[in-house]
Amino acid sequence: MSTQPEDDIVRLATASNPVQAHLWQQLLEGEGIQSRTVGDYLDAGIGDIPGLRAEVWVHRKNVERAVEILQNAKTNLPADEDE
Repeated sequence: MSTQPEDDIVRLATASNPVQAHLWQQLLEGEGIQSRTVGDYLDAGIGDIPGLRAEVWVHRKNVERAVEILQNAKTNLPADEDE
């Protein structure tokens, strides 16, 4: 049994760019998982610094389902859109 509260907010994924992070967020919210994109405007204020990327955060209790959703979405992309 975990001693960490399920309602803790944890980083789910780091995106290549802010657009990708917001697409992931929309996908998760479409599946009923609340999420938040953070760091998506950092490059506007300080420029494109390596290591500073947009991230998607979710409640700890939703991590497993969220990972599954993102993995399924990636495998279902048409070949020309898959990174």
